[in-house]
Amino acid sequence: MNDCFHERSFNLSDVDSEPVRSRRGRAHDPEGNRRAVLDAARRLFSAHGYAGAGIRAIAAEAGVTPGLVMAYFGTKDGLFLEAVGAGTGVTGAVLDAVANDPDQLPRALAHAYLERWDRLPDQDPWPALIRSALSHPPSAELFRGILDQQVSEPLVRLIGESARSDVRLAMVRSILFGVIMERYMFAHEPARSVPTERLEAALADVLATAVGARGATSEAGSAGSARADAGPVRADAGPVRADAGPTVGAPAPEELFGPLQACLQRYRALTGAVVKDFGIGVAASEVLDALRRAGAPYRRTMGEVAGVVSLSQGGLTMQADRLAESGLIERERDGRDRRIVRLRLTPAGLDLAARVADARAAGEREMLAGLGAAEQARLRDLLALLGRSLDEAGPEHAEQRTRPTDAAQPEGA
Repeated sequence: MNDCFHERSFNLSDVDSEPVRSRRGRAHDPEGNRRAVLDAARRLFSAHGYAGAGIRAIAAEAGVTPGLVMAYFGTKDGLFLEAVGAGTGVTGAVLDAVANDPDQLPRALAHAYLERWDRLPDQDPWPALIRSALSHPPSAELFRGILDQQVSEPLVRLIGESARSDVRLAMVRSILFGVIMERYMFAHEPARSVPTERLEAALADVLATAVGARGATSEAGSAGSARADAGPVRADAGPVRADAGPTVGAPAPEELFGPLQACLQRYRALTGAVVKDFGIGVAASEVLDALRRAGAPYRRTMGEVAGVVSLSQGGLTMQADRLAESGLIERERDGRDRRIVRLRLTPAGLDLAARVADARAAGEREMLAGLGAAEQARLRDLLALLGRSLDEAGPEHAEQRTRPTDAAQPEGA
């Protein structure tokens, strides 16, 4: 085993006078000391691996005492976790990207992972931990724990519990880790030299299969996604409405739904840019706005919020967790039925929700500036008609349409 991955001894007498002077200079600068320890930890973990970088060596590198390192971080594991941060798993950017459209998970994961590893700083400790984990059991256990916390747990909440969720989770982790090893750790060809944009599209397609997302996720596959998402045509579906055939002179359905989908994606992107200025994502802004529109005391049950936002139950729970941690909402349990949980805006949350709502309204008015008042009214009416048409195309109406009428029943039936 490479000596650099063994816990090395450190003699305090080896510390020269320069770190000592630095330590004295920062004696009354706790934040400065903490930053120095983290910077030193990243350098030494990167150079020597998790096993090869000891607390004493990190303390000496930072110009502080080993006791101070332990006071800040508790354990070596705690120091490492702080040094690597939370940017390697299912990040906030991924959660925001899929909050309104879970089918974007494959593409969001592919983009987040490749962007992080393509831009990995030289002193990032992640590669060293992976190398250490291959032959050092404590490093392997730490690595497993980080992956469980930063990858598996949020993914389970996103893809939901099912008979196949374990298989899907195993495939996602295996695919992502395989790309990291081939492209970045071993630098094998051709993975090392494939342009990121091409690899990202291919990786998104593979991940889409792993998580069971609908349709293709790559740019190349998006053109036909409107028809592909509709699912296969059942041979036993029976007759449909007599007027369900193509209307003479009407455009093909993809000529209508394609632009609608493109408009929705651009709307989400523009709205995301507006709310990003407030330090939150679109999904979080929807939760805050749902509570604001409830009126004083700005409170709703989780079920009521779920009914007015475009979030899955798991996505709503994650957003509520993050908003509560930020002090923007509070959870309240019903005094008579503890199973009922209500979300309530805090004063800070109400203030932010109002400012975001104003900014979103201004942005939406700007998006519609190219249409006159009459055109906007006409568009509203057409969208209402489309909504009713889609309602009638739903499964409950399809059952009624395909049920034989009394007149069609054979005698004696």
